[in-house]
Amino acid sequence: MKKSAQQRQNIIDVGRQLFAQKGYAGTSTRQINEQAGIAEGLLYYYFPQGKHQLLDVIVREGVDSRMRVAHELLDNWDGSDVETHVMALFDGIATVIQDEVGYQSFLITVREREMLSDDQSAWLIQSFDGVQASLVKSFLNLQTRRTPAELQTLAHTLMSIFIRTLFDELLLRNHRHLAPGTREKVDQQVRLVLQVL
Repeated sequence: MKKSAQQRQNIIDVGRQLFAQKGYAGTSTRQINEQAGIAEGLLYYYFPQGKHQLLDVIVREGVDSRMRVAHELLDNWDGSDVETHVMALFDGIATVIQDEVGYQSFLITVREREMLSDDQSAWLIQSFDGVQASLVKSFLNLQTRRTPAELQTLAHTLMSIFIRTLFDELLLRNHRHLAPGTREKVDQQVRLVLQVL
């Protein structure tokens, strides 16, 4: 990696850590510069719109990593053992969110949601809608007796279970990792929802 790419990544890493610890408003560009060990103003060389652009990049990278895992899992679904594949989707998303970088990005995305640009907010919604659409497509390939509208509702319900569980455990309960038994509860809910297929 070239020095400028390393420097940019260093600023992103430091910004993500500080935003996760202190929040966007509680973090100054001076703190980012000091923590990153860079000269005053160098942040603006890499992020001309400053701290706000840095926030957008951090959110985008975090969501990209979660969505990439989700799409890879759905793309490799051959239609067999639906429950196992749906739970693999939950496990994949949960694993990305629970590692240090993923957890920080997740916290920032939720806490600083109102700070995102309109374009960033629209992109965020489209990303989640894209995973749900991929899940519907996977269900359509099963040759089920359900209509596309019913499968859309099914996919929405499953994604709601995933999101609610992750928000509850990682944000509301402030757990760093999913509590024991959480996956089993999700699996029970998934099994119940999938009975409509």
